[in-house]
Amino acid sequence: MPSITATEQPKILIIDDELGPRESLRMLLKPNYQVHLADNVETGLQLLEEKQPDAVISDIRMPGTNGIEGLRKIREKDPHVAVIMLTGFGALETAQEALRLGANDYINKPFDAVQMREVIGRNVERTRCHRQSDEASRGIQELNNRLMSELAQKERLASLGQASAEFVHDLSNPLTIVWGYVQMLAKKLEQAEKARGATGSTPKELNIIEQNVRLCRDLLTMWQSYGSNGGFKPKPTSMAQILRDVCKGAAGLAAQNGVEFNCDICDDKCTVLGDATQLTRAVQNVIVNAVQACAEKKGSVTVTCVRKDFYIDIVVADTGSGIPQELMAKIFDPYFTTKQGKSGTGLGLYITKKVIEDHQGSITVDSTPEAGTTFTLRLPLLKDAGSAV
Repeated sequence: MPSITATEQPKILIIDDELGPRESLRMLLKPNYQVHLADNVETGLQLLEEKQPDAVISDIRMPGTNGIEGLRKIREKDPHVAVIMLTGFGALETAQEALRLGANDYINKPFDAVQMREVIGRNVERTRCHRQSDEASRGIQELNNRLMSELAQKERLASLGQASAEFVHDLSNPLTIVWGYVQMLAKKLEQAEKARGATGSTPKELNIIEQNVRLCRDLLTMWQSYGSNGGFKPKPTSMAQILRDVCKGAAGLAAQNGVEFNCDICDDKCTVLGDATQLTRAVQNVIVNAVQACAEKKGSVTVTCVRKDFYIDIVVADTGSGIPQELMAKIFDPYFTTKQGKSGTGLGLYITKKVIEDHQGSITVDSTPEAGTTFTLRLPLLKDAGSAV
């Protein structure tokens, strides 16, 4: 399926052998939709492949190939496009059969204009949600294939023991967020199918999926060039924007785990000199750790960004179980983890500390067992940051 943009006008395909209903629907829908007409199923199937409509309106009773058989063929070509069946008086049983065969709705002739607009709007939304979900899934699969190919072709990664472990860890956080939003989207689509009356905008979860897939690709690019370019090339980077992006993703993960999530980012850009991908991975490690630390207690996480004269403080505070005093000296050591049996690699805080220090910053931690933990990441502001983009 082609990618869908928010500004693209939805497309409707109408299949009806009667001129009157076809033209009535065309006049009703043309202000808001691209409308394509077919007077038989065969022509309709050709237009389905050519135009990739967001919804199909098909009469049930037509000479030659009828609407029920047409529905079967439509489903063979496109399992997700919404199909609305038009049925005349006394054909209720046939309409119900159409629903069993994969139609999404049916409307009796003569139809009510208001009802028709509502049904079409709802089903166009449904089609677009499915297609965006598929597109995101293909992106994840493409990324996975690319990762496997790179790992197979470049045996040098296997010899970089710690580097390859960091590679896996870096991808685990954004992909965890992607998976959580995929689950949320699946539930939302299922609920929409049951409700059949709800309307709304395209779920924001799809945008979060796309954002984190892009982050995965950026991380992959970074690791592909590992050791060949002498380190990252710093440039003016807005920490406030990085935090907003990371918090959007982490908010969904928090909601899935019953964790209250609060984010207070100052209005200033908080421009630092650094690498956006590196800084994103550093901040994301700390925030995701905080959410996971609160999951069992159903606690809360608060992220704040405060601008000072020459530096910014990023504070991530959680109300989780805290860190025992005897372990505080080890938390930044590589491979040290308190998540045994929970997929922890022990690299998150090690990576964060390394990245922050590479950017001439510092990281401190304050923790009280059974009360919570607060991490403070301090980074120097870019001189004359007010003029930086």
